[in-house]
Amino acid sequence: MAKKFLLFCLTACCLTPLAQAADTLVLGVVPYLSARKLAELYEPMRAQLQGAMGVPVVIESAPDYQSYLERTRQGRYDVIATSPYFGRLAQLEQGYEPLARPQTNLEPLLVTRKDGVNTLEALRGKVVSTSDKLANLTLAAQRYLIQNGLTPGKDVIIRPAGSHANSVQALLNGESAAAIISVTALRQLHPGTTVRVRIMKRLPQTTPLLYLAHKRLGSSRIDSLRSQLFQFANHTDEGRAFSKELGHDGLKEISAADMKALDPYVQDLKVMLK
Repeated sequence: MAKKFLLFCLTACCLTPLAQAADTLVLGVVPYLSARKLAELYEPMRAQLQGAMGVPVVIESAPDYQSYLERTRQGRYDVIATSPYFGRLAQLEQGYEPLARPQTNLEPLLVTRKDGVNTLEALRGKVVSTSDKLANLTLAAQRYLIQNGLTPGKDVIIRPAGSHANSVQALLNGESAAAIISVTALRQLHPGTTVRVRIMKRLPQTTPLLYLAHKRLGSSRIDSLRSQLFQFANHTDEGRAFSKELGHDGLKEISAADMKALDPYVQDLKVMLK
């Protein structure tokens, strides 16, 4: 049964945007990992929400960040597990309301090979790989590099690879001198991959992945979703295991300050989208 469900999830990730049945909730997960990996990671949450809400819940993603952002704008997803900058944009302009955020902050990293570069200056004129040009980690890393005298597109080349796994593989293949990834995503890669890389720089922490719900669900249903997420992640064995696997360490409310802090990055995102 689990294999059949995962196959359905993988199929759903590739569908063109279509209206979903009114009695089905769609959980849209930002494509920071492969569709198969996302389906595996989010299956416990899907099952919990389906049981608690009494309606079928399906997981979807998208081929890339641009497609995911467009599907979010169209309202394809009822609930989103999204990057923080996408989440703030969804709140401001796309009809979504905050539900919850991980207890832990997002910690971006610049990683290199075991025998790779040791300083930021050594990246001058070289390639830094990343998952996607619109990924929150990419935008955070670009700000960090600029603040440290390296302008992307001039002093260093930022090259999207399609996923965190691809980005790190490009590094290991010698196609880049460093890769942008988070502590959590690095942990979720195959151990045989992670042992071959070294953390070069830990970047400033930021607001992590966010959970939001579309306003069309109504305030009562949104409140119920929020309550169910907290109950699941913080007070059940399955939820605590889920939170540990994703590096959440449980869920908590999203504060207004959390969201406001994302505004400069949302402006960066809008510039890139023009």
